[in-house]
Amino acid sequence: MNIALKPMLEVADLDPALAGFLAQAAAQGNPPIESLPPAIARQIYRGMADSLGLPAPVIGKVEDATCPGPAGALPLRIYSPQTGGVNTPLPVLLFLHGGGFVIGDLETHDKVCRTLCHYAGMVVVAVDYRLAPEHPFPAAVDDAEAALRWVLDHATVLGGDASRIAVAGDSAGAQLALVAARCVRAANVRALGMIYPVAQHPDEPSPSYAENDGKFLTTGVMQWFMGSYLGGQAEVLKHPDYALLKSGGFEALPATWVGTMGHDPLRDEGHALALRIASAGVAVAHHHYPSAIHACIHFTAVSPVGLAVMTDLGQWLRENV
Repeated sequence: MNIALKPMLEVADLDPALAGFLAQAAAQGNPPIESLPPAIARQIYRGMADSLGLPAPVIGKVEDATCPGPAGALPLRIYSPQTGGVNTPLPVLLFLHGGGFVIGDLETHDKVCRTLCHYAGMVVVAVDYRLAPEHPFPAAVDDAEAALRWVLDHATVLGGDASRIAVAGDSAGAQLALVAARCVRAANVRALGMIYPVAQHPDEPSPSYAENDGKFLTTGVMQWFMGSYLGGQAEVLKHPDYALLKSGGFEALPATWVGTMGHDPLRDEGHALALRIASAGVAVAHHHYPSAIHACIHFTAVSPVGLAVMTDLGQWLRENV
């Protein structure tokens, strides 16, 4: 059953701690990330995620593994919660990291996955899909689909319940999560979680771009990300696996959770996506965080709002998978 989604989003001032963080970052005068080689940008992202996040909750175990992918083995990291000795099979969550299809990896989202593992009480499988510009569209899409099919086939081996699968991601990873769920269309995939999803190209900006440009995420870096991902393939601008707001097939999605941030350039497209999915008859829970910025799930040592996002998603997954 759908919840009533609000046509207008709540407005609030920027979280004071996040405002201070942004001011401090601006004062450092670092070069724009889009001006750096991808390898350096990736290193900076790893360092930021490690230094600005609180220690993750204690979980049961973490293991590195691989699964077959379209172009070779895909690295995985598998997180299992503490069970207190109870051996009941747990639901399994495939998590697809953000980073604009260019700079994220297993390390940037290690704390995120540990946190979701703890609060959702699920086995979490994180996948290190191929990145642009070395591997442009559709490499990441193909890897996300392969990883989801692997999770469906191997959930029991992981100590999971093959009938209770979910897929989630943040930013670019949220787009990949939706695309994988829509492509696979498995009844066992019971839930989709999206934190500040990418749903359209920055050359078609919604009003939230102008309002929030430079609040961590900039139009410049988004153009670099998307240019790298598209790899000069103009036809991808209309492809349903990229331009979500121009696509359909949402009726095939499972119950969906969408989180949007009030001071995020992607706020409006995430809200529009939630409305589109709900209009297709899917049960949608839209959580809006009016004082938050993009990437706040990494900044839990700066402000508690990022942890609130993850705990809200984790609780929703507990109740819906």
